[in-house]
Order: sequence, then C-alpha cells, then structure tokens
Amino acid sequence: MASKLEGLEMSRSACDKNMVLLIVFIFAFIVFSSWLTFNKFEHNMWDGHDQGAYCQMLWTTMHGKLFWCSVTGINGACDLAIHMNVLMFLLIPVYWIFNFPVTLNIIQVLYLGIAAIPVYLIAKEKMSSKVGLLFAVFYLTNNFTIQSIIEGFQPRSMAVPLSLFGFYFLIKNKYFLTSLFMCLLALSQESNSMLLITFGIYIILIQRQILLGALISFFGLGWFMLTINILQPHFGVSNPLGVLQFDAAGTILVSPLEIIRYFIFHPIEFFQRALSYPKLDYFVRLFAPLAFLSLFSLKELLIALPVFLQNFILGGDRFIRPENPRHTMPLLPFILISAIYSASYFYSKPKLRWKYIWVFLVICWGISTYKFVWDYNYNQRFLKALAPVTQEEKIHRQALRKIVKLVPADASICGDLKAFPFLANRFTFYDIPFHIEDTDYVLIDTKDPNFSAKPIKSREECLEIIAETLRSTDYTVIKEEDGLVLLKRIIR
Repeated sequence: MASKLEGLEMSRSACDKNMVLLIVFIFAFIVFSSWLTFNKFEHNMWDGHDQGAYCQMLWTTMHGKLFWCSVTGINGACDLAIHMNVLMFLLIPVYWIFNFPVTLNIIQVLYLGIAAIPVYLIAKEKMSSKVGLLFAVFYLTNNFTIQSIIEGFQPRSMAVPLSLFGFYFLIKNKYFLTSLFMCLLALSQESNSMLLITFGIYIILIQRQILLGALISFFGLGWFMLTINILQPHFGVSNPLGVLQFDAAGTILVSPLEIIRYFIFHPIEFFQRALSYPKLDYFVRLFAPLAFLSLFSLKELLIALPVFLQNFILGGDRFIRPENPRHTMPLLPFILISAIYSASYFYSKPKLRWKYIWVFLVICWGISTYKFVWDYNYNQRFLKALAPVTQEEKIHRQALRKIVKLVPADASICGDLKAFPFLANRFTFYDIPFHIEDTDYVLIDTKDPNFSAKPIKSREECLEIIAETLRSTDYTVIKEEDGLVLLKRIIR
C-alpha cells in the first residue's frame, strides 16, 4: 500500500513538473511570437488589406455600423457578407481598450499559445504528462503555427484552440463544454462550421453518443446552410460559397452537388488535382513534422475531411501556399490529435517499440524545423521577420506615423494599403486607386507602392492614376517625407 502511495506521489510530482514546463514553453512562445509580430510590423511586412480591414470592422461596429469595411468591394460593404466571423464580436471590448494596429495580432498569439494546453492534456490522457509536453512543444514549433503568426490575424485560425478544447472535453465526457466549444467553432467562420458535421459523425460512430453527435452535426449543417443561403445574401454577398467555389475547366461551380457530379464524371482530374507536385509538397509539410503518425489514426484525422477536400481538391494551389496558412490552421488540431492517438497505440505496446517511435518522431520534427528555419527558398518571410530592422525601414515607418497623424479623424482618405492599419479608425478609407478622385485626402507611397488587392486595375494602370493625381492641380501637398506624399483636395 505504501509503495502504491509513493508511486502516486512520484507520478503527481512529475505531472506538476511537466505542467510548470508547459507554462514556461507557452510563455516563451507568446514572448517570441509577440516580438516576431512587432518586428514584422516594423519591417512593413503587413498584409495591409486584411489587417486594416479587421481593425476597421471592429471600430465601425463600435460606432454603429455593423462590421462595415470600406475596402470590401468597390464602395465598401458589411464584411459579414464575405465571411460570417460572428465570434469577432467578443474581441470588441479588447479592441476598445487597446486600440492599436497590432492588437488583433497579439490576441492571436495568445490564443494560439493557449491551444498548447489541450494538446498537452489530450496526450497526457492517452499516454503520460511527459509525452503531453513533447506534443505541446511539437505544436508550438509547428511550421504552420509560426507561419500563422507571420501572416497575421485571421479568424479562421480560431479553429485551433476551439477544436482542441472541444475534443479534450469530449474524451473527458464533459458534453456541455464540448457543445459550447463546437458552437464557438461554427461561429468563428462559416467554413469552420463544416467541421461540426464530421465531428458529430465521429461522436456517433466512435464515442457512441448518438444524441450529442446528431445535435452537433445538425447544428453545423444548419448554421452553414443558414449562413450561405440567408445571412450572407442578406448582407449583400455575390457568391455565397466563396472559398468553396470550384473551377471546372473554366466554369465556376458553387453547388456541392454539381461539384460531386463533376468529379464522378471526371475522375482523372480528381487525381491530378490531388496528386500534383504542389499538393504532394503540401502533404509532406503537413504530416512529416509528426513522422506521418497522423495517417495511422484515420478516425480522428477524417474529422477534418471537409477542410482536406477544400485544400486538396477545390482550392487549386492558392490554399496551400506557405504564405497563406490560414486555410491549413483548421486542419492542424486533427493532425495533432490523430498523431497522439497513433502514438498512444505504440505507447501501449512494449517500451522498446515506443522508444524507436519516439526517436523517429523527434528526428522528423528536427528535420522539418531545420528546413523551415534555414532554407531561404522554403520560408523567405520567416527569415525576413527575424532579421534586424534596417535604418531605411525605420525612417520610412517613422515618416508614415508622422503623416497619418495629419489626417483628421473624420476625413475620407484614399491611400496605400500598408497605411490602412494606421488609418482604420474611420468609415472611409479606400485602397488606391478606388475613389481617389473624390476623397478628402490621398496618401501615396512613391517609394514602395502597395495597391489594391482587387484584380480590377493592373499595376500599370494604378501607377498612371497615381502619376495623374500627383500632377493634378486639384490637390495641395500637405506633407512629403521619404517617398510618402500626403495630398489634400482643394475645395473650389
């Protein structure tokens, strides 16, 4: 009896020690990622369109215009027409208090860091606290986790902590909390709600909780259909399936039935899309860091089937680029969970077998991390984000900060996209060249111009419009510094 108590005390002590180490690792991740975020900000590596748009959506909602974004479309629109990011309502109080361009990025750093906790708990539940700590480190240093920090705030990445916490509470039989996190997952973005359908099926078939699984599946399907058929059209969306559209030999298909029918009659194209070199490279980037263990536990991995189909089949190559990890982040929780379940199978076998698996796992993680960090052709943005900010970049950033302060808070402005996060606290910021002829101010970056993301005007056309604006007598120059020119319209 005494030996059993001593064993329990030792186990509890080891668990407490590993939990402390987990907190240290999460804290280190948050500190490093926050530094990386600010360093990227000073390098002017922002995707000004998305970063400014999300800041503006929160600001306009706080000031009475629901999720209004002036760079959506040509004339601005409610951004809920594009993506049903309902969960962003919870961020409004934080943005109200901390109204800075980097606020949303730091929020993302925090919730991605906290997501290591359910990774640890799931692995601890299936194996041990030591293995849980190992998988938590694998998650925090995963290529896609770091790439997501570099890309910047994206609501789709909220799927990571929500899915992981939801799954952990499922295996702990805490069904209310499971349901709560699944509802939050659906509300984070309309495409994430499709995960509830397969998650509910998993609960029915594997967990044998028929009522809970059915409710979650029907909620996910119902919310998805309500979103694309009623809510988004209400706010003015022109293509209710957005990211799910499929280019079938030049014909855009948006109906799931049409897409399924197309692949039934064109099976060769199905395999060509799934087995192209970019897709195979993406496959390796997904599974190699965890030694392909995820493929040995398909039950858990296939919960993410809707996202796999979207990324491997529907999206061409645009969803799998390293610079766009937002489309991969909903997959990451289930890659981790399935790898943990596979590892637990080997862990339950003779220790010698687990020892070899553990060593192979660490080697694969090390090779993937080495390639990610040091291969310049593989990850140029990461190395740039790590590099010291040059004096030239500091001067340009300081000039931008000075100039944006000269624009009145209630003035309309057409400007360079990289300036958008600084000028998002207003209803009318337009990206060059849209509305350049009728806004109060125009901000042009002649040194490093960043134009509209809308494929309506070519770069040459944008440059010509800028040149005409600079020559026009309808404006007066308010400030000019380091290639940045602020123009004010002359009232005649």
